[in-house]
Order: sequence, then C-alpha cells, then structure tokens
Amino acid sequence: MTDKPRTTIVTGGTGALGSRVVRAFLGAGDRVVVPWIVDRERDAVAKAQPDALGSGQLTLLQADVAQESGAASVVAAAGEPAVLINGVGGFAGGAPLHKTDLETWERLWTMNVRSVVAMSRAALPAMLAHKRGVILNVASRAAIDRPAGLAAYSASKAAVIVLTETLQREVANDGIRVNAIVPTTIDTPANRAAMPKADFSQWTPPDRIALILLWLASDAATTVRGGLIPV
Repeated sequence: MTDKPRTTIVTGGTGALGSRVVRAFLGAGDRVVVPWIVDRERDAVAKAQPDALGSGQLTLLQADVAQESGAASVVAAAGEPAVLINGVGGFAGGAPLHKTDLETWERLWTMNVRSVVAMSRAALPAMLAHKRGVILNVASRAAIDRPAGLAAYSASKAAVIVLTETLQREVANDGIRVNAIVPTTIDTPANRAAMPKADFSQWTPPDRIALILLWLASDAATTVRGGLIPV
C-alpha cells in the first residue's frame, strides 16, 4: 500500500507566479488545491493542467481567501493540508503617501496581509493536531528597501515578514515550520507591461521561485524555520 500524496494549498495559484508553483508541486506528486476568483485565470489553469484536474490531483475551488468562510472552505477541500503557500497578493504604488488613497491601503492590506492571516488561521488547527506542516509566505524586497512611493505596498509586505517570524515562534515546538521568500521584481507579463524599459534579465523567473518554494516545503529544509529567503 502506498502513502497518500501530500496535500498542498496554493493561494494565488491562478496567477503568473502561482501557476508555476502549482505546476512544480503537481510535478512533485502533490495533491494541490487552488482557490480562485477570476474566471479566465481559473480557465487558464484548467487548460494547462487537464490531466491533473481530471484525475483529482488538482482541485480548483472558487473562494475568497481573505474571508474567513472562504479560507475555511479551502481547508475543508484540502482535508489535511501539509503545505500552505500564501501566494495571493497585489501591487500598487508610484505615489507618495499623502497622494495614496485609503482604498489602496485597504486593498493591499486585504490581499497581502488579511489573506495570509485568514488562511493560516484556517490551516493551523489540522497542522497542530498532526504536529507537522509547512507555511510559506511571499513577502517582497520592497518591505526591506522601502522605496519612496511604495509605502502602502511595502508596509503590507513588511507585515507579512512580521507574521512569518511571529508565527514561527508560536509554533516552534509543534513540528510546523514557517518561512517567507523575499523576491525582487518577478518576471511576469504584468510587470513587463508596467515597466517596459526595465532590464528584464535582472528579474527573477517565476519557475525559479517555484523551485525554491518546492525545496522549502521538502524534508531537505526541515531545519529552515522563520527564514526570510532572498530571491
């Protein structure tokens, strides 16, 4: 009798980075649960992974993971999640603080912070019960460099770093490890469109980030805890 495959939740799994993460974890044999909101993004993942979707290795579930009910439904679909990748998020910037409206602050806080909190709260009870689990968050170099014009975005990603470090201390004796990757600009179509004159060769390909997340979720990384991994 073979062991059941590991179950991994990938929020933001329909995006430019998340879809590569989903592909990497499916390739490693995981059962992957992906919440979605946007129809066309859901359809793109389904088209890219028809075999995994048809076999049940991939589950696509409509859910707003920044809401308690949405997060709970994703964890219920996963059953006993071994890995939670908090990859959902958003970006906005380019204006000084006094010209950045409060709606932008609230939107970035919801996508970048509240989603991490809601999903972690939903997934932790099962992980604590089994004394094992991996939570991986996606922060940003902007949280450390804090460039002018990106106050709202940088602050939200700095909160992700604080959550990562604090949560690891809370579960340090429970067999759960919590880490965050801290990428610079990711080479996505949206970023290329927003910064067409940039040197794309200096940006990080999503596939490389997916491999780092795959390694952080593996047994090879069991001693990496509370880390902020630069990418």
